[in-house]
Amino acid sequence: MEKKPRTAAGGGDGDGGASRGEASGSSGGGGLVERLPEALLVEILDRLEVDDACSAAASCRALRGAASVAISAITTIDLSVFAPSNAILSRILAGNGVVRSLTVNCSLLDDSAASVIAKGSLRELSLLKCTFTMGFFMAIGERCSNLRSLKLEMAVAPEVLYPRHSEFGTCLARIYMGCGYLETLWVKFPLLDPLTADHETWMPFVPSTVKELLVQPVSQLRARTFFPKTTSLKKHITDSLESLSLVLDTITDELVILITSNIRNLVELCLEDEPVTQPNLPEDLTNIGLQALGLCHNLRHLSVARRYFDFRRANDFGILMLADGCKQLRTIRFGGFAKVSDAGYAALLHSGKDLKKFEISNGSCLSDLACLDLDKAAPNITEVRLLNCARLTSDTAISLAACTNLKVLDLSGCKSIADSGLVSISQLPMLTLLDLAGADITDAGLSALGNGRCLISSLCLRGCTSIGSYGIASLLCGTGTINKTLVSLDIGNVPRISCRAVTMIVKNCEQLSSLSLRNCTRITDSSLEVLGSMGRDSGKCSLRMLDLAYCSTLSRNFLRLFEPPLFRGLRWLGVGKSVVQRRGCSPTIVELLERKPGLTICGKACDMGCRNKCHPDIRFLQ
Repeated sequence: MEKKPRTAAGGGDGDGGASRGEASGSSGGGGLVERLPEALLVEILDRLEVDDACSAAASCRALRGAASVAISAITTIDLSVFAPSNAILSRILAGNGVVRSLTVNCSLLDDSAASVIAKGSLRELSLLKCTFTMGFFMAIGERCSNLRSLKLEMAVAPEVLYPRHSEFGTCLARIYMGCGYLETLWVKFPLLDPLTADHETWMPFVPSTVKELLVQPVSQLRARTFFPKTTSLKKHITDSLESLSLVLDTITDELVILITSNIRNLVELCLEDEPVTQPNLPEDLTNIGLQALGLCHNLRHLSVARRYFDFRRANDFGILMLADGCKQLRTIRFGGFAKVSDAGYAALLHSGKDLKKFEISNGSCLSDLACLDLDKAAPNITEVRLLNCARLTSDTAISLAACTNLKVLDLSGCKSIADSGLVSISQLPMLTLLDLAGADITDAGLSALGNGRCLISSLCLRGCTSIGSYGIASLLCGTGTINKTLVSLDIGNVPRISCRAVTMIVKNCEQLSSLSLRNCTRITDSSLEVLGSMGRDSGKCSLRMLDLAYCSTLSRNFLRLFEPPLFRGLRWLGVGKSVVQRRGCSPTIVELLERKPGLTICGKACDMGCRNKCHPDIRFLQ
């Protein structure tokens, strides 16, 4: 029987497991453990997460052997947050011959890691922040013949790793040769400044077996080559492709028409572009392109978004044509449609009863009217994201409160959402994610949320400048259950957040794993001492990610507060660029990382976890 898939978060608890191991190994308990049957120890460790099993392995010889046996039977391993070295990765994977799904943060790995990564049992392989060359990809192609899914997230731009564009194409070709059953292919290079970016991910061809394709970035000229005009009877990618995601320099009518006329079984389409300037005809998306999308009657998931500029030649008419043709949409994500009004958005919402996810960003013409009776138009909707829609008010939040199946609500950038809207939102019984970044709410609104029915696990209050530590206390000490369900909290850019708020978080949110205090200028070293002691009574700290970028009142040597035993289990720490540039600090970033090999420190002021950001390990920048 196959083992139940479990997630491997890394080797150790962020302190490398050393301090805990020495304590356990030196006690009399180690002798008792040695006398227990190995089968019993394996059964116990098999019920733990991998990081806990690795920590236990440092305690004594018996647990080390039992942990090795338990880890060798795991079929799903996720090392995306923890960046292992070649040696640590080898210890985790060397004895495992059954792993089917593997995700690895490759920022500290080189081509020699192929000896432990390339396993014949693999069906899904995701390599994040990697800088591998030809030898590595050859090993994957030779040893992973049963691979179904390959996701590559490269750490640097293609011209840095592969000066000749054809080099990366050759690397992919090596994989194609050996992996004849590949169905999912993701190739992501970093998104750079559009003024300097070369939108060109060179791909020689795409295997005809691929059903899901993602390429980032790619020029619209290069993307056209994925759909060659041919009379050949040979099977082509368009015969099998069901999901296509492209991040382009420009979305054009010609490309959209080419996609919709060639891909017969298209179920999911995601197009995003980053033009350098406002596009001119014919190099732009207009109502003609939207009408072509309406011909994809089997489309279930549609995303069309533009960053930095907008689709000035697309309006309600094009949206109405699209909505009339696509009656089975379950996910809609539109961004940058500045000329589309409530009429267009309402047509999308009323186009079918299967809609579950609806996202609009930078909808400058979107008002509260579009969301009226949404619970009747889309009774099964579970996710609504309305980002930076300046005309929305608390009336939208009140309308959305009627959608009792709503699990995700993102109103970030909608400043006019006030306490009255939050009172209504607080009664949503299934809500697990709420983002109110920049909203005009106060401590009274947080009190209502703390007394509400929501089972919120992720809450963002970034930039809500009218709230303070008193509001955080009301939120976490109310009659509701949010203090028991909250896992992720963002209270960055809130000037009145102080040590009192941190104390309330530590006392009431023992399960919190992600906390952003970015640009909270009242956070001091004493605040971190309180936060670092989180979970001391239970013996395990749940906090995995902490953002302290631009916390200007922290002392010069605040990193000393992250040395063992404080912040046990921390995986990611965000600091400002100024911290990286400091000299003479004790400890230095390099010294701290040597003592906590499971920790990643970001000095680029990225958002939590460096989402979609690829940059070198901070040790290389010192």
